[in-house]
Amino acid sequence: MKITALEIRKKSFEKNFRGYDKEEVDAFLKELSEEWEKVNNATEELQKKLDDSIKEANKMKEVEASLFRTLKTAEDTGASIIEEANEAAEYIVREAHQNADAMLNDAKTKSQNLIETAESKAKQIMEELKNDVSSLIRGYETLVQQRELILKNLKSLSDDIQDNISVSNGNLEKINLHAHLEMVEILTKTEAFTIANVDSIEHSEMTLETKEEFTIENEEVDVSEIPDIHSENQVETEEESNIEDVKSKAQEIDSELSQEIDVPQEDSIQEEPEEEKNKGNKGTSFFDEVG
Repeated sequence: MKITALEIRKKSFEKNFRGYDKEEVDAFLKELSEEWEKVNNATEELQKKLDDSIKEANKMKEVEASLFRTLKTAEDTGASIIEEANEAAEYIVREAHQNADAMLNDAKTKSQNLIETAESKAKQIMEELKNDVSSLIRGYETLVQQRELILKNLKSLSDDIQDNISVSNGNLEKINLHAHLEMVEILTKTEAFTIANVDSIEHSEMTLETKEEFTIENEEVDVSEIPDIHSENQVETEEESNIEDVKSKAQEIDSELSQEIDVPQEDSIQEEPEEEKNKGNKGTSFFDEVG
């Protein structure tokens, strides 16, 4: 039977002679009702907590079931993913092996082709180098032979030139340059071209021509074979230039005399260059031929 605290407080008892003290009973009932009320409140609170706990437990069970289902699904999905991943990995590995084998074979083929090409190119280069070296050796030997021949020819030519220079120096000493210079000085004077001086001029020219006949005769020198020896023949070139100056001035004097002298004398003067030419053809000097 369920008894509430209010029922305990309102509970009444029949009065009887010499019964319990009413106030004491009421006080006890009041205290009892209060305690009972506390017990009921605690019971209700505990019941409420129990209900809440049951609800929470039910929720937890639902969550647990959901987690279990999720875990199961995750396990199934994970197994499926793992299986798919394994299959994909196996496929990738197989394809990688195939590609690696193909690439390896291709690399081997290319490397073999490169090696063969390099060997062929190296052989070709070696052959070309051998041919070039052989050509260079032959060219060097030819150059050495030519050098020896040139040195031999140069030595022979140098000896000939030294001999010719010695002979020319000896012949130059025989040429009377002072007579030429004196004739030029006489001809360059103011009154040198008078008719009175013509005989003396002709006599001087004949004397010079006679002296020049003692130059080198019948010597033939190839000018193209004479090397540049300016440092050794400086004296000879200076004397040659003086001779050329004398000849040019003499030719100018002859031309002027041919204009100023009478016709018979002009004919005799004009015949002299021909005689000089004939004499020059008979015996020409070394420097006349070089000039």
